[in-house]
Amino acid sequence: MRSWKPRFDRAQADLDDHARARRAKMGAAHTVAGKRARLVDATDLPVASAHLDAASATGARLRRVSRWLNAASFDVDATQVAALAALPQVRSVTLVRRAQPMPAVKTSAPAELPPLRTDSTQWSINYGGNLADLEQISVPQVHDAGYHGQGVIIGMLDSGFRTTHECLSPLPVLARWDFVDNDGIVENEPGDPSDQDSHGTMTMSTIAGYAPGSHVGPAFGATLVLAKTEDVSQEVPAEEDNWVAGIEWLDTFGVDVVSSSLGYIDWFTFADLDGNTAACTIAADLAVGKGIVVCNSAGNERGGAWNHIVAPADGDSVIAVGAVTSSGTYSSFSSPGPSADGRIKPDICALGSGNHVASVGTISEYETASGTSFSCPLSAGVAALVLSRVPSLTPLQVRDAMRATASRAGAPDNDYGWGILDAYDAVFYFGAAIVHAPLGDTESTAGDYTVTATITDRLTLDPAQLQMHWRANGGAWQVVALAAAGADTWTAVIPAQASGTDIEYYLSAGDTAGIVTTLPIAGAAAPFAFHVGPDVTAPVVTHVAVGDQPLLTWPAQVRVHATDNLGVAAVTVDYELNGAPQPSFALAALGGGDYAAAFPVAAASLATGDTFTYTVTATDNAAAPNTAGSGPHTFAIIDALGVALVIDDTAAKSAAADEKYDADKRPLAPAADKAAPADLDRWLRQAGYVTRKVAAADVVAADFAGPQFVVLTSGANTAPVASAALRTLVQDWAAAGGKLIVEGGEVGYDAISSPGYPAFASGVLHATAWRADSAGALQVAQASHPLAMIPHALPATLGVTYGGYGDEDGLTAAADATVVFDTAGYPGAAGVLAYDDDIVPQAGQVVVLAFNVGALADTTAARHLVENAAAWLLADQGAASASLYGHVMAVTGGSSAPLAGATVSLGAGHSTTTAADGSYLLADLYAGAYTLTVSAPGVSALNRALVLGEGQSLRHDVQLYAIATADFVRAVPVAIPDNNATGITSVINVPLQAEVSGVTVDIALTHTWRGDLTVSLTSPGGTTVRLHNKTGSSADNINGTYGTTLTVDGPGTLADFTGDAAYGNWTLFVSDTAGTDTGTLNSWGLHLTYALAASATPDTPVSAFRLLPNRPNPFNPRTEIRFELARAGSPRLAIYDLRGSRVRELLADQPLEAGAHAVIWDGRDDGGREVASGLYLSRLEADGAQVERKLMLVR
Repeated sequence: MRSWKPRFDRAQADLDDHARARRAKMGAAHTVAGKRARLVDATDLPVASAHLDAASATGARLRRVSRWLNAASFDVDATQVAALAALPQVRSVTLVRRAQPMPAVKTSAPAELPPLRTDSTQWSINYGGNLADLEQISVPQVHDAGYHGQGVIIGMLDSGFRTTHECLSPLPVLARWDFVDNDGIVENEPGDPSDQDSHGTMTMSTIAGYAPGSHVGPAFGATLVLAKTEDVSQEVPAEEDNWVAGIEWLDTFGVDVVSSSLGYIDWFTFADLDGNTAACTIAADLAVGKGIVVCNSAGNERGGAWNHIVAPADGDSVIAVGAVTSSGTYSSFSSPGPSADGRIKPDICALGSGNHVASVGTISEYETASGTSFSCPLSAGVAALVLSRVPSLTPLQVRDAMRATASRAGAPDNDYGWGILDAYDAVFYFGAAIVHAPLGDTESTAGDYTVTATITDRLTLDPAQLQMHWRANGGAWQVVALAAAGADTWTAVIPAQASGTDIEYYLSAGDTAGIVTTLPIAGAAAPFAFHVGPDVTAPVVTHVAVGDQPLLTWPAQVRVHATDNLGVAAVTVDYELNGAPQPSFALAALGGGDYAAAFPVAAASLATGDTFTYTVTATDNAAAPNTAGSGPHTFAIIDALGVALVIDDTAAKSAAADEKYDADKRPLAPAADKAAPADLDRWLRQAGYVTRKVAAADVVAADFAGPQFVVLTSGANTAPVASAALRTLVQDWAAAGGKLIVEGGEVGYDAISSPGYPAFASGVLHATAWRADSAGALQVAQASHPLAMIPHALPATLGVTYGGYGDEDGLTAAADATVVFDTAGYPGAAGVLAYDDDIVPQAGQVVVLAFNVGALADTTAARHLVENAAAWLLADQGAASASLYGHVMAVTGGSSAPLAGATVSLGAGHSTTTAADGSYLLADLYAGAYTLTVSAPGVSALNRALVLGEGQSLRHDVQLYAIATADFVRAVPVAIPDNNATGITSVINVPLQAEVSGVTVDIALTHTWRGDLTVSLTSPGGTTVRLHNKTGSSADNINGTYGTTLTVDGPGTLADFTGDAAYGNWTLFVSDTAGTDTGTLNSWGLHLTYALAASATPDTPVSAFRLLPNRPNPFNPRTEIRFELARAGSPRLAIYDLRGSRVRELLADQPLEAGAHAVIWDGRDDGGREVASGLYLSRLEADGAQVERKLMLVR
């Protein structure tokens, strides 16, 4: 057994310089009657050796000695305990507590490569996979303000540290000691458990890791001292005496902050967690008294038998750290407070669920881990940032700053404490903030040099402590008071100096609390500096040479970054074309030292093979200008089919991949790699395209300037498009009309289902639902589509070698997209999806390859498919010469007035709003069929089919009427039969004679696996919209409102009901498509918006002819198309797709009598081929006019 033996005499302790400086500020903070407290006190004196000898004489084996506690720990048996207790030097004997290990609650498998950068472009540092962890607590803002933990020493108490990892090897380590084996090796040693140093390595990466692009911690600028105190083996548990010895050892190196992810509860009762009982708690509070900020994990005990915080988190001066999830709710394991004496604990919280950490046993891989073990080093890192800016703060001031600026500071509780940290506000809570643009070198010797700064403070500034300090040529420092210049602005003057003088200066500001800050942070130790005298320093020029240029993207841009100590006067380009000198041209200043301009040569004057040779020259502002250049550089004009940016997203693997299930609800395995990441890039280059390949982790907005189309390739990556910054860049590209190929077997699932990126799914993929993995071979659904035949005729079937769920998705295409290849296992589910942003079929905007292209069994066909996709995107589609114009009027009470601000849209990016007089114009339209929609708040909406001819300018005036609303509810519960395609129907009868302007649908449905369900709504007129299409996987229930809180999966949207008659039966259909799980439709309701009068005059009189709703709709594979003729004639009836291309001619000039008629369409085109699922138009033409209706084919 082991025990503590207090009460020994003491001797003087030694401290290093940093420790003395740290303790000195504590003395200043505790000045009494003009006298400062001593740097050392009785707790720093050594235990008397005579007393240790007396204890050892009992046979007890000495383990650890504590100066602070005036105690020692021994290995003893029961008889030796009694002998120790009898010694006159001994006050008491207590057991040494065993550590409560706090391993990661759940740690994922290592990623196979460094994780995808999820960097926000607004930050100056690329945080890699740690971005979200730090953004939650506002650390990037602190880094951008210049504080990284510099000047701060952090001590760590943990299980060991493997510092060879890429994010740890750059960190300065002042000292290291192993208190388990009593040596200087903190990495694993022979005999250690394999995971001995895992925990400490992960926490060290959390607090200070530095590998830009992969992982960056909050305090990467700090110096570290490492203490290995925990033995993770089951046979020899870590013990409290190592912790106490460790923190005392850390003190001798002057550490400012201690991060401890250990805790003790063995042999304690909750009453012992009163801040004054546990030896480690007493030691932690003593450390705080000596100027050390102590952060300790609150514990992972919530919901367990203990269900309290752990020691030493109970210390009244210890910052106890709880854990939250990425959504900001407390983690399920995070120990709650209070302490036994009723104090609120934890103090603050940070992320502790799914933290990004170094993967032990690797050099450059990362994983995720959870526990208060990781929220603690995040918080300790923030404490280091606070001290980095204001080193004079005491530990309790640091704690106060962190508490007072946390998310729940106004109402702290025992789950969150004072809340989630806000590092930026905490860093600037104490001390004046000084903002100043440093003076640069100058040639002026005649005028004074004015220093201007903006100074703000939460407290009142002390004018007597607002100063500028300066000196010349290393002489004595001169102090000048800053003078107020209004609006928080302060100035001071350095007098003019002779040529050849070197000036140094810094600023200091104090407030009424006596806290002084300096700028730069280190003040006199690292001041600002400038030189007075003639400038002989040339500009610094950075330039990436222009490569060979395709003529079709000419002109080429020259981009340069140039800086100079006196500033850059100009950047110019001298060049030759085919060896003949040309007039030079200047680059425009873009800011931040960037310059750019295009070659001033017309594309029409160039030909393939022409060569340019150029040199860039930067000139500074010196009286005798200095220059620097780059060049000469040579490039040629080349021929090319097109220019592409290839974004390689194949490398990132999921550290915690989504658990996915097959149709029998068995977990699915992820895929192994199939194709090399470079395949798409290489294939395009070999086909004649010019490409530039950029890793997804490195892509920035500037990469999108120049390419004609973008290829986003993810292969079998099971965590594709995980970067919010990457998604935003691609979404913005697509929203601006940029052409795009998206490839990958898991992109659809991750975007649509889990984690779920709705804006990416709708705006980029144009898909509404994920149907399945391993959906089977790809089979052509639109054989005449250019993707299937130009320039290569593709096989009708493309086999997929499926190796796991990263290889293939089957997707439901949005109503505005076309399924070119569907899947054999899920007919109608897109394997190759095409989206065209206009109605001209020759070219389109987006191609989605919903599979790992390397999983196609036929490599040649795979290559040809990629080439076809690129060709379709860049194909010439002629001129857009048609236009639509008119006026929109609002009708109220029988009178009408122009309606300003109404939205008028033809889809496919063609949208505008009406002017003050109600007028609108949509120009540059291609010939073809459109659906006109007009809407505005408070009035009815309009959906109208139109056809525009080549060069036609069509006027179409619209009247919108006042609207009303009505609600209808069906609250009769109906059980949903398990695994039954027949399903159930529930009907609401609407007795309202009106035209629908809008619909939302309330639903309350309980079910234990909502991925089993399909839910559809059908109007009285036969329009059907699929509200829920087997999405959501294993999640429970569907509760909410479609149109507000719930998203319609499709096919179809709620807007499809606009213009339908409200009167009649509205039918909700629910079907459970898989076994085991069951549920109940509890209630549902309709919220209808309707026009108080008909919204517009029909295009043709009913007395001439009428096209009725087809029955059924949706249908598979046959539907009846009904129409009425007022008089005999020879009408034409045909089916068209949404691009305006005819699919099937049903009637062609066949004489018919007046009356009702019906024609059957079997879902095939004119060639007898089955067409893909999707939205189609039936068009009836007679007497020089035409009408259309929408049909929905769902296979």
